[in-house]
Amino acid sequence: MTTLEFNQRKQTLHGLAEAMERPAFQNAFLRAYGEETQFVLKDIIAREIAAPIALLRKNREEEALLIGRNPLSKVAVMMPKNGLGLTLVKAVASAYLMGNQVVVYFPSALQKTAEIYRDLMVPLLTGVTLAERGQSGVSFLQACFHDPEIQAVVIYGDDAWIEAYRPLAEQTGTKFIFEGPGNDPLVVMPDADLDEAVEGCMAGGLNNGGQSCSALERFFVHESVYAEFSKRLIRRVHSLTLGDPQWAKTDIGPMVSDVVRARISAQVAGAKAAGATLELGGGEVLEPRTGLTIVEPTVLTGCRVDMDVVARETFGPVFPLVSFSGTEDLIAMIDQAEYGLNAAHYGTAPEGLVDHLNATHRNVYANSHAASACNLGTRLMDGGFRRSALIWDFNADEPVRSGRRHLTVELSRAA
Repeated sequence: MTTLEFNQRKQTLHGLAEAMERPAFQNAFLRAYGEETQFVLKDIIAREIAAPIALLRKNREEEALLIGRNPLSKVAVMMPKNGLGLTLVKAVASAYLMGNQVVVYFPSALQKTAEIYRDLMVPLLTGVTLAERGQSGVSFLQACFHDPEIQAVVIYGDDAWIEAYRPLAEQTGTKFIFEGPGNDPLVVMPDADLDEAVEGCMAGGLNNGGQSCSALERFFVHESVYAEFSKRLIRRVHSLTLGDPQWAKTDIGPMVSDVVRARISAQVAGAKAAGATLELGGGEVLEPRTGLTIVEPTVLTGCRVDMDVVARETFGPVFPLVSFSGTEDLIAMIDQAEYGLNAAHYGTAPEGLVDHLNATHRNVYANSHAASACNLGTRLMDGGFRRSALIWDFNADEPVRSGRRHLTVELSRAA
């Protein structure tokens, strides 16, 4: 790819940002996506409109990495139900920026939203098309593996079913790029500003109401500040507004997925049975207008890393607090999880802890978190460690990989 081609495509992405700013797009998108997901209005505005617009306008750093590389030709992107805007920027725009043809699949639950995205993307991004309606995700993915034109598939989702596709990837030689769960840890050190840490805990833990792979889910608090931090967090969580997701003041709205609701309920019950203390929440309430169920924001103290509410992804408004005394036991507890997406700490973290987190997580944030405005640029980085991300590329010298990555590079080949 030449610098001229790269810059022309970059300018087109700036035009895509302008299209997303138009009231006609925003009104239609908020109406359709809000109806199909029941995510809270202010979360949709922040995550699906404001953040992708800013990222599409951002000067990207990959240009130097693309010298002497060519597009793969044709790739497929499977959009998640949550995080459409970020996936648009990281996967679809990256594939387009590299010069690939791109076929985009939307979940069947987002058909109205898909049509709005079609009207947004297709007129501007040459070579970008949407998959035919009516296909299941399974049938679309299997078709991608058997389509000789599709060289790579990018997918965001649950890691529980990924291994079933490894034989197909190996048999067909299709590059498979997977972005999975996070179960991200937050560490509160003894010298942390506790009010700042509580706000970071809230904003990071309630990233899209907790329904985000980049939401903070495990909260490790030094024993010297554990009691005070817990008290302040409980008070702050108690102040949240539950209600209609379309109200501007609503913090926590209904959860559509029965599977996730049941998982959260089981995790909270299991933690209580194993000795954790339920300080707040733990139940469900009915939202009258939608007739759907809201999971109450929940704070659990006295948690251990062997409890499912800590060890497994929760994907909801749950704050399990774990006490720690020193760096060695903290690192051992953090390493109990199977994931390595992002990590955050408040206060002064020892160098050994920071080095370890950097070696085991995609992004590490000091006195901030993944959703902080100051960290917007880091969200262009993809990948992760352990079960949070993987690449199967059985035509390469290293057929199975994890770690940090730029999708523009992954969706290209050496000239």
